[in-house]
Amino acid sequence: MNFKLGNHYDQAFTTMSEKEVKDNLEAIAYGIEERSYTKNLTAEEVIQKKDDYSEIGIRLSEIALEKKEAMDRFKIRSKEPKEQSGILLQAIKFKSEQKFGELYLVDDQESGMMYSFDLSGVCVDVRPLAKKEKQLKLKTVNSNE
Repeated sequence: MNFKLGNHYDQAFTTMSEKEVKDNLEAIAYGIEERSYTKNLTAEEVIQKKDDYSEIGIRLSEIALEKKEAMDRFKIRSKEPKEQSGILLQAIKFKSEQKFGELYLVDDQESGMMYSFDLSGVCVDVRPLAKKEKQLKLKTVNSNE
């Protein structure tokens, strides 16, 4: 007996059904085992694998497109919460927050300082008076006598 890889045990096997081949092999086999093995493909099997591969490639590209569209939707949905999260984290980290609004400037000419108060009357900033803010003359109070 001399067998070659890719050839049938016997040419008669080529015309038999799968069950007949199995029955014949069981009759002549020393034993039966289950394990992984390599089987060479025929030209027709290679063509079929290529067709299957192409179909899978098309399906994968469709899935990738759906994934991209879904990710874009998730990015849009998460944009505002991410921004809010960042703002809150900065407020927690620095125990302060950035605000925009009207500030009331109150000067103290004696100490040379300018104080800024928000709408609730809380002092939110202190700085030295600018040159133009310093009074070089005393205020005169008009009195009606």
